[in-house]
Amino acid sequence: MACKDNVDMMLYKKFELKSIQSIIREANLIYGKRFETGDRTWYFERYCKDACAMPEGMESVCGIDSIIQYYYNDGKNKDFKIVISEKEIYGVQDLVVEEGIYDFPDGNGGSFDKGKFIAIWKTEDGHWKIYREIWNSNLKHPAN
Repeated sequence: MACKDNVDMMLYKKFELKSIQSIIREANLIYGKRFETGDRTWYFERYCKDACAMPEGMESVCGIDSIIQYYYNDGKNKDFKIVISEKEIYGVQDLVVEEGIYDFPDGNGGSFDKGKFIAIWKTEDGHWKIYREIWNSNLKHPAN
């Protein structure tokens, strides 16, 4: 076994998925805040500099400023509420995948939308941040 292999193995042993899972679960509790704030610092703390969101039915939204505009939309989205639940979190020391479900409750026991998502997390500047996220609805869309 070469020296580099020993270093790689030591790094791998230090990786603890349970601690990353806790970070992601905590982040999910405040995920909806992205609809309420246009604060760039808030987004820089949670998204990689080269992050992309991949919404259903449109082109990818890449870069912090574009992501802010998409979610916050100059305050027009402030009333959105979302509930995020992870189903599985797995990965390796520098890249973790989260599979989960989302729900936009309508306040009357129903949902405006609900579906599933995949988020790819990676470390940037020593912190776990969203690198890519993609989702699609479980609700049927009306035919055009």
